[in-house]
Amino acid sequence: MEERDWIMLTKIGEGKNISQVSEELFITQPALTYRINKIENEFGTKLFIRGNKGLKPNHQGEYVIQYAEKMLKELQNTREEVLSMSSLVKGKIYIGASNAIAQYILPNLLSKFLKLFPEVEPHVLTGFSPYLTDLLINEKIHVAFLREDLEWLHFKQFLTKETIYLVSHEQVEIENLPMLPRINYKTNQSLKSLIDVWWSKSFQKPPNITMEVDNGDVCLEIVRAGLGYAFLTELGLSKEKSLWRAPLTNHLGEPLQRETWLYGSKESENYYTVKAFLNFIQEEGVFRM
Repeated sequence: MEERDWIMLTKIGEGKNISQVSEELFITQPALTYRINKIENEFGTKLFIRGNKGLKPNHQGEYVIQYAEKMLKELQNTREEVLSMSSLVKGKIYIGASNAIAQYILPNLLSKFLKLFPEVEPHVLTGFSPYLTDLLINEKIHVAFLREDLEWLHFKQFLTKETIYLVSHEQVEIENLPMLPRINYKTNQSLKSLIDVWWSKSFQKPPNITMEVDNGDVCLEIVRAGLGYAFLTELGLSKEKSLWRAPLTNHLGEPLQRETWLYGSKESENYYTVKAFLNFIQEEGVFRM
């Protein structure tokens, strides 16, 4: 088998159908089917169950997919080691980031980094912390920007704190919040817990949640339309100038804040390109709020 076969197998292992894999790998579906049949002939057994919903690996297929994932990782490690030996800032770097970091921080950050190191090829994956942490543990990404403090045995660096705000189309009184419509959005459990604890210490009544949406941007638009209030972080409000806001504070009057940390996989610090990226972030200081 070749590298492209390993990539193909891992994508099928992710649950993607023939059409999706064909589009991502820029090969025709007949050519893809031919490669699958050829691999099965090499192993002398069927690896996939064909059905109306596409391919599904059987027991043997799952084992071969694990082999493909291992071979791709070994190849990636070998390439990175070779580049590290020559001290070249070159090659792929896999970055995980929360949606807000990817939207408000990474574009400008990567643009500046690539002007210094144009031969680097960044790959960015976004999602919530559990998903990104799993990628990091399994070394499918080199670094991850996570908006929470986790126990971690490898590279870990504090980046910044950001205040959590009560946001509304017009000024509201804190004591009236249980009676007012609240807009919720999907976010990390750590932020949800932080706000839930604050609420339980501030009110005897549950919140009047009238809408729950997928992300902070949609939530912001609904608040802008005057349909309710929301709790949003400083980063999500970085480009918002018109809405009324007030920082949430604890019983001591201190602002309620959310932390952002940078994490590195077990082997990330051994690669020259990743080290250059980590050094760049420290020198750039883009996370100072």
